Amino acid sequence: MRNQKGFTLAEMVVGIALMGIMGMVAASFFVFTAKTKNEITNDIEDSVDNIIAERMLLKDLKNSEPSFNNLLTLDDHGNRFFDYVSDRTDKNVDNSERVFTLTAAGKSEFIFIATSDKMGPAVMYTPSMAYDVGAPSGNPMVASNLNFRSLNKNGALNVTDPDEPTRRLWTPGRILMLDSPALVREMTATGPNYSRPARSPIFLGVIPSEGEVRLAPVILGNILDRSNPMYPNETITDEDKFLRDIPPMGGAAPIVRLKPVMIIKYYLARDKMGKVNLMRSTFNGQQFMDAQLFAADIESVVFSRRDAHDSLIYYRIVRSAKK
Repeated sequence: MRNQKGFTLAEMVVGIALMGIMGMVAASFFVFTAKTKNEITNDIEDSVDNIIAERMLLKDLKNSEPSFNNLLTLDDHGNRFFDYVSDRTDKNVDNSERVFTLTAAGKSEFIFIATSDKMGPAVMYTPSMAYDVGAPSGNPMVASNLNFRSLNKNGALNVTDPDEPTRRLWTPGRILMLDSPALVREMTATGPNYSRPARSPIFLGVIPSEGEVRLAPVILGNILDRSNPMYPNETITDEDKFLRDIPPMGGAAPIVRLKPVMIIKYYLARDKMGKVNLMRSTFNGQQFMDAQLFAADIESVVFSRRDAHDSLIYYRIVRSAKK
């Protein structure tokens, strides 16, 4: 029976049903739109994170020259990742590709040494600057006495850049590396060992505190090669032994390079949510400091070199699959 002033009950029920259906459609549309927006935002954030992480990795790795032939890190196949042979005609060293994969369940950290211009320039160092030289003996076959004082004797390393005096090399907490362009091989009973790359002796030390005149050696567990390249049973324990044993190059005078370096560690760690994140930490001379988050939700990071002649380190960040 029709009501002259309104709608019948059936019409009202149909109208309410239609409004409910339209409301559900509208709600679904808004939910879908919000979800799509969040997915796009997350994808953009992931892309930005990747770009930032890759740029920082690139900046660190392009300065990793001090790592080559000085770190004993083994790659995924048991080869020394940092073995480097500049002579492409040298076929004695294993020349296979080097691949080092960081995963939460496998190798979880990658450590290397890098130079940093911000900490001061590399300098050519004259070994006699570190010693008190005794009076001549009068016998040309007998050397004068040498008494080691300090690499910074008479403040030689206090200011190395007149334009930027704050970039002095001799600063507490700074890690200094001594090496040489002179590359030598291990000597065996049958002659040089050509199965290992020729390398320079090195010494890596940190300035412990203000007023210290000697470097404290940096050890780095078993991955830093502190041995004398010619006589692997000998360890270069301090800067004095390095300077006394440095091989000559092109004559009687040795050439010594001194440069500030950073020791950097990239590693994977799980957060409270169970996600695996890429972290970066630097060594302060005694331990690795608090890490920085570089990239979140990572499956793996792959470092590689094409062969032992390749001086570039390539990298690839693999993100976890989206669920």
